[in-house]
Amino acid sequence: MTSIPAGASDQGAGAKPGHVGESVVVSSEALRRENITLDPSNAARISLPFLGVGGLLLIVAIVAAVTQPNGLKHALGAYHVGFMSVLAITLGAMFWTMVMYLVNAGWFGPLRRQFENIFTMVGVCAALFVPILAIELFSSGVLFKWMNPEVTAGDVIYDVKAPFLNSPFFIVRAVIYFVVWGVLAYRLSSLSLEQDRTGDRWLTQKARYTSGWGVLLFALTTAFAGFDWLMTLDYHFFSTMWGVYFFAGGAFGSLALVATQLGLLRRAGRLDGVVTEEHSHDLGKLLFGFSVFWAYIAFSQYFLIYYSNIPEETAFYLARMQDWLPLTIVIVAGHFVFPFFVLLPRPLKRRAGWIGVVGALLLLVHLLDTTWVVRPMIYLKSEAPDPGLAGMWIDIAGTGGVVCVYLGFLIRRVFSVPLVAFNDPRIARGLGHKNYV
Repeated sequence: MTSIPAGASDQGAGAKPGHVGESVVVSSEALRRENITLDPSNAARISLPFLGVGGLLLIVAIVAAVTQPNGLKHALGAYHVGFMSVLAITLGAMFWTMVMYLVNAGWFGPLRRQFENIFTMVGVCAALFVPILAIELFSSGVLFKWMNPEVTAGDVIYDVKAPFLNSPFFIVRAVIYFVVWGVLAYRLSSLSLEQDRTGDRWLTQKARYTSGWGVLLFALTTAFAGFDWLMTLDYHFFSTMWGVYFFAGGAFGSLALVATQLGLLRRAGRLDGVVTEEHSHDLGKLLFGFSVFWAYIAFSQYFLIYYSNIPEETAFYLARMQDWLPLTIVIVAGHFVFPFFVLLPRPLKRRAGWIGVVGALLLLVHLLDTTWVVRPMIYLKSEAPDPGLAGMWIDIAGTGGVVCVYLGFLIRRVFSVPLVAFNDPRIARGLGHKNYV
């Protein structure tokens, strides 16, 4: 665990930075050691149940894959829902960290470490992707039907897309995505932890420089990952807005996860005076804003497809408006209507506990949104009938297993580092942050 200098944790009550050579030390009662750290000895006690439950659920999904009709496709689809959900959240956290570096947002300082903890899970996401890639390659396309030559034989639409949709290039792109994300995650997190140790204020400038070129690579890789791993599940479908739709869901989901984390940490007696109602207010405003942004992107995509009336595009929405209409209504209500009204009043946004509860509910909506994208494709043109609610246990096992494993590793990370980047040169501004609107 990163050590906390005495000057950053035990001195004084005024949150004023003092310069020592190239370092910055902030003295504040709020930054005392017991307020910004968790006992590492408790990490296993909390994380192991998540890892254990996740492992058991994945075993159930494997059993379903080998025993149920069309079980492999159903179980792998549920697993893919979990993977894409946690990946989107991980990338969303990386986006917020880089953007806040670029705009030099002082209020973000006390929150940054929680976003860093999330985006360092990119290695876990890479490990979770390996089974999907291996099964798809060795089974000639379970979910990604374009990998099966028998399916694409004589398909004019696929022939046009074949230079892009082929297995070797698919693998190369996947490697590029995870290398870019891994480099950015390692660079940003290592600079932050080094600043904890040394107090060197210029490390923030290095992180800001990394964010300058990193956000461009992030935008390209995130958009194309959304194309590759979600849109090509129906390789006839195409949407120029799909990359933004995937990004909007991830940015929204990462805010919801951080809101949940902060609510739990505050409930555990940590971050008192560090994360205040002012920070909850700003987090609530971002959640509100990206709820509206997601609705704007989702409706714009739907409206353009409705207006153009191209069969390859409209088939995507027809399947979800007919067979999956209840889930469609739940997503619209949960992703836009519910957060719009509960996050609109100013007093509610300033309550950390309330924002945490809302964040947890919105995480569930994020999972349902990914399910809405992936699930209708599982039994499309399949000889086996869709089991409907009777097969929901497979969805819960596959998706829940991935989510629990991800949360288990995230909890270990949260316990292993300080809860706040206490030597951030903007920490004094963050501690004294006030909202006037």
